[in-house]
Amino acid sequence: MPGGTTFLLRDWYENQLPDGHVDVVQSVESLEHMPDLPRFFSEAFRLLRPGGVLTMSDIPTRRLPRGPREIVAALTQLRVWGLGVNAAATEGEIIALALDAGFVDVRTELVGRRTIAPALRFARDRLDRTRGEVPRTYDLAVRFLLAQVDVIWQHGMIDYLLLRATKPAG
Repeated sequence: MPGGTTFLLRDWYENQLPDGHVDVVQSVESLEHMPDLPRFFSEAFRLLRPGGVLTMSDIPTRRLPRGPREIVAALTQLRVWGLGVNAAATEGEIIALALDAGFVDVRTELVGRRTIAPALRFARDRLDRTRGEVPRTYDLAVRFLLAQVDVIWQHGMIDYLLLRATKPAG
């Protein structure tokens, strides 16, 4: 449809689209699942038309764990999400990857206070409202996992990143 919007959902590494094919590449909480971060950014750059925009949201690492409690919390989250320790990237590393791929006007904002904190409150409130309605083992497992996220959030190990970057026009 001329002038219309088309959305494509693709396996990133099986992508067969031609160079300069899209106006926007959007990645939502998937960077940590990419086995090759430089390849992700270079492929996004390749796919975009000149002036095209990459937008992302993700959870960057702010610092590595210190002490047993933080190590357990971090490793628990990596295990739950099926990630390796190499999945962690800082805001600075993510910006550098975008710049190295050729993007310009790379802008980021950390918004964990407006995303992670309310999500944790929502999940806990929902668990409290459904107490007794779900199996006790489920309730305990979810509370344990939420507690681990709370540790890495409250101890400043993670945040929530919004990124916008542009492919140079011309």
